[in-house]
Amino acid sequence: MNDFNEFDNVQKFSTENTQPEVQAVPVQPVQPVRPAKKHKGATLKVMAMIAAVAIIGGGAGFGGAYIAGKSMNSAVVSGSNDRGNSSDHISPVNSDNINSAPTLNELQQDVAIKHNISDEVEYNSDGTYMYTRDLVKAVQDSIVYIEVFVNSRGKSTLYGSASGIIISKDGYIVTNNHVVEDADSYTVKVNNTDPKTGISASETYDAELVGSDADTDLAVLKIKANDLPAAVLGDSNQLHLGDDVIAIGNPLGLETSISKGVVSGLNRQISDSARGLSSIQTDAGINSGNSGGAMFNMYGEVVGVVNSKYVYDYAESLGFAITINEARDVIDDLISKGYVSGRAVLGISYNPINEYTASFRGMTAGLLVAEINQDMAVAKSGLIVGDTITEIDGEYVFDDDGNTTTISEILAGKKPGDTITVTVARADSLGRVRKMDIEVELSEYRGN
Repeated sequence: MNDFNEFDNVQKFSTENTQPEVQAVPVQPVQPVRPAKKHKGATLKVMAMIAAVAIIGGGAGFGGAYIAGKSMNSAVVSGSNDRGNSSDHISPVNSDNINSAPTLNELQQDVAIKHNISDEVEYNSDGTYMYTRDLVKAVQDSIVYIEVFVNSRGKSTLYGSASGIIISKDGYIVTNNHVVEDADSYTVKVNNTDPKTGISASETYDAELVGSDADTDLAVLKIKANDLPAAVLGDSNQLHLGDDVIAIGNPLGLETSISKGVVSGLNRQISDSARGLSSIQTDAGINSGNSGGAMFNMYGEVVGVVNSKYVYDYAESLGFAITINEARDVIDDLISKGYVSGRAVLGISYNPINEYTASFRGMTAGLLVAEINQDMAVAKSGLIVGDTITEIDGEYVFDDDGNTTTISEILAGKKPGDTITVTVARADSLGRVRKMDIEVELSEYRGN
């Protein structure tokens, strides 16, 4: 299997007894641990026990060898003996010897390591946390557990779970678009952990979707709360290859799970969309349910929004997070407008017709216009359904290999209000095809 997918990090549940129809990496439910099957026959039991104690004794010094020796004797006694009272008979272990055996604490008293544990948080000379545990204590409650629901058969049904990042004390939460898409409602669980005892209390809130964007795979939820433990957003431009990072999320529903790794790559382009943001690659463990969680640097600052992993039979530890610097503008727009502003869009739906299909069906290769958005400027341009777009601003819509160049790629760098020249092939009532240029004003793209 060779598949890269942004949608494999949401722990999803089916509304039926089957998995959702589209799921790149099905998540299997966590099964309870079953006791190992018992071996039939005494010999296998004896050998298994001997092997176990031999391994323990191998590195335990005198005490370990002593325990192993006693276990060996006990094991032989438990078996059958056809020699009667011969001199080779092994006597049972005397109970007095058992009572005089050293305890585990006595065996360990001379080898114990002294732990110098301080209640004070310790930092390195550059201001980073010296110990990961202190960093985790400081930031863990800024990561929330998100559950998404769909309306099925007249009732709300749990569809999946993932992660989110609290970015304001009054309840704004960043997550991934693929976490919230296709869902009808959302809940957010916020933890409040006592830093001294480690005991956590939680509260669950209903959440409202503020805005989402498929191209960047970002979304913002809002809950009604105050004084939440908001995360600090850092500077992802300051990352270097090899920097330590940690990921906090809820993989497979296992809340507040920590994985640690390094920055394995920077400026990775992993989205098919021309508007996709660059990503940070890491070898920290990323799994279903980590989506929307945070990648922290060792200052305890969010440097990325975890959103994807690379799934491949011969590779592992290829996780990715959207850079927080590029995400900032998207998040601002989602909060203030509900969509990402400043994007140009032509305003049509189309079907690509390659050279082979065109020659087979007697058509023109290009982008066959299937629908025109009547609320956008293109509706007044003269472009009609059935036209075949062959060029945009003189750029052919197929590359040299015959692959379609998406309109969003061609329009990259354009702004709403800009005018482009669209070259189309149009057939008249007699089936005669002629080419023409049409001037089209671009409209603003408002996301989903």
